[in-house]
Amino acid sequence: MNEPILYLLLAVFVGATVALFWILAKQGADRIAAQYRLLAGRFGLELSEPPARMLGFFRTEPFVHGIWRGREMSISAPGKGLQNTRQMETVLKMELRLQDFRLQGTAAGLLGRFRQRDSSAKGRWMSGDADFDAAVDLRTSDPARTEQVFTPERRERLAELLKGGKSTLYVSKGVMAFTDFGLIANDATRERFERVAAFLDELAQAFERAA
Repeated sequence: MNEPILYLLLAVFVGATVALFWILAKQGADRIAAQYRLLAGRFGLELSEPPARMLGFFRTEPFVHGIWRGREMSISAPGKGLQNTRQMETVLKMELRLQDFRLQGTAAGLLGRFRQRDSSAKGRWMSGDADFDAAVDLRTSDPARTEQVFTPERRERLAELLKGGKSTLYVSKGVMAFTDFGLIANDATRERFERVAAFLDELAQAFERAA
């Protein structure tokens, strides 16, 4: 095979690979954008869709933000990696009208410990429920308030949300944040975050009543 033909075949292969990457990136971005549009409608929030960069090869995830049930709320995938080009973790943030209360919950075990951050000032809270305490590592600055808020039903819901070690509930300086590894690219994940929002709103009201 002579060199011109070889170079032509190589160029065709490279071009096809680039085109396939572009198509897959666009399809993935379109799926995610569709889910965020549904979230914006569900919660009555503003949708922001940053434009694609470098001819569409680099895409920043959309996000929603605004007021829901009287509280500031947002759902986004904060940029990680080189120049914010890799988004791998989705975060739902909700306002809490308490500045001095801190709490962090992860799945118990090795994976959960990797997700603990700034937990040294918060002692681990033991509920007395053997199943919950074996499943969830919950640390708090106010054990009495935590005891009052986390009823058996709420403990069960929290354990279900944190199951698998890929999620964290983090409360500090007037913000409740639920983080989950991965992006909102399908109905099941979107519906999960809808349940999380309802749960955080319920927790926020309970924490404030218990203050």
